[in-house]
Amino acid sequence: MNTFSMKRIALLLFAGVLGLAVLQPAAAQTQEVTVTVNSINEIVAPGSVNINIDPSNGNFTGTATTSNGYDVTSNDPNGRIVSVNVSNNNSLGEVESLKILSNGTEAPGNAKVSSDLTLVTDGSAAISNATDLTSSFTGVDVDGLPVQFQATVSPDFSPNQNSTSIEVTYTLTSP
Repeated sequence: MNTFSMKRIALLLFAGVLGLAVLQPAAAQTQEVTVTVNSINEIVAPGSVNINIDPSNGNFTGTATTSNGYDVTSNDPNGRIVSVNVSNNNSLGEVESLKILSNGTEAPGNAKVSSDLTLVTDGSAAISNATDLTSSFTGVDVDGLPVQFQATVSPDFSPNQNSTSIEVTYTLTSP
């Protein structure tokens, strides 16, 4: 057998093996992919708000809206509610009232802020336990929801008194 014939036979064998490999069906393999979703219920309080009151016209009431709203993320299938309460009860003396106004406050998802919520009345905390700010919602991830406040002070509020700080706590609670 000459070299040319051997090359021919080798080439034919290679082509035959390659042809069989192409004709062979590929073996199917399966893989299971599991998706696990962790529970999350997180609220980030809005940034500070400063309510300026100018009583020069005899009006001792002022309003202000948070410049950085609150953030809410929840995937709880049973729903959540945003609740608020006043967490400091000191030095509220001349603050006659502090309210969250429903008209300038947004709720996450399909929830609603149905009415104004009084946080301080007659110089003391009107609510010391968490009170619902919103109705129930499910499945949200929203940022920057505004909160609008209204404060009324007594005429005794001294202009020399720099300010009164009221700490409001936001929590997610079960409906």
